[in-house]
Amino acid sequence: MNEERVHIQGEVSIGATIVYHDKLKQQPAVVLIMGTGKADRDGNEKKFHTNFYKTLSDQFVQMGCVCVRYDKRGTFETSGDYNTSGLSDLVKDAISVIQYTKELAYVDPSRVIVCGHSEGTMIGTLASEQELLAGLILLGGAGTSLKDALLYQNRLAVLEFEKKKGLLGWLVRMQLNKEKADQKVEKMFLKCIQSKKSRTFFSGTMLNTKWMTEHGSYTSRDFVNKLSQYNGRVLAITGTADLSADYQVLDDFQGMEHIICYAPENVNHILREVDDANSMMTAMKQYQRLSLNPIEPKVIEKIREWMETCVE
Repeated sequence: MNEERVHIQGEVSIGATIVYHDKLKQQPAVVLIMGTGKADRDGNEKKFHTNFYKTLSDQFVQMGCVCVRYDKRGTFETSGDYNTSGLSDLVKDAISVIQYTKELAYVDPSRVIVCGHSEGTMIGTLASEQELLAGLILLGGAGTSLKDALLYQNRLAVLEFEKKKGLLGWLVRMQLNKEKADQKVEKMFLKCIQSKKSRTFFSGTMLNTKWMTEHGSYTSRDFVNKLSQYNGRVLAITGTADLSADYQVLDDFQGMEHIICYAPENVNHILREVDDANSMMTAMKQYQRLSLNPIEPKVIEKIREWMETCVE
């Protein structure tokens, strides 16, 4: 494999990595769109390394594709302000990368696919309304809004605390239940919607007002409807052990022939098979540990099969 680090000029300067086998023929391409947070294009932060996106990129190149991954706006080699950039800005950046990829001499512009992970499933879905794509691969979040993802995560956390024994468990249960947790999420979005500042203070945390407000304008039903009307092919994968996105949302795509859904058993948000209790409280440690393992082979095989029919 060959790797090139480039800067793509869109509304901001976007730091990206292109991975390919050779430049002698036009090949299909995959643009990777990452999830929330300040991880770099490889999937790493200062104290949190998984190499998730680099590993995923390498898998696509092994399938015969060019793969492009990039740093999020306002992080690492991409300019702009991370703390004030909205969802619409992230969609603009994705479109800039897609357009750049289509213009590469060794890429077939009619066979460019977007692969979005977590928040990237939302960004990819919105980008597909503005940019012609050969297909969408949505990992860990297809058909889910940010608000519903947070409500789902809260529900799992509450269920965990309800089972916790001892004084700590009792104290937490006295202060936390599903209704209170749900109300907090609703109040968080409402405060951002009503705010006139670029950043909003809520419950001890500074929030990106534009990002929260724009995400809050979409429901899960909006994303399901957008995907139902999408003219290309879609592969939606969410593991049954995913603690960030509810795999049961995939049921909303039943009867849509252009959308293939797959919920691999016991697979988590970074597409690894879980080998522990799969707790919300220890998820990040689990990701770091399991990232040393290969991406679950049955997930890679499902993607490979879909790719063969999508870009043939």
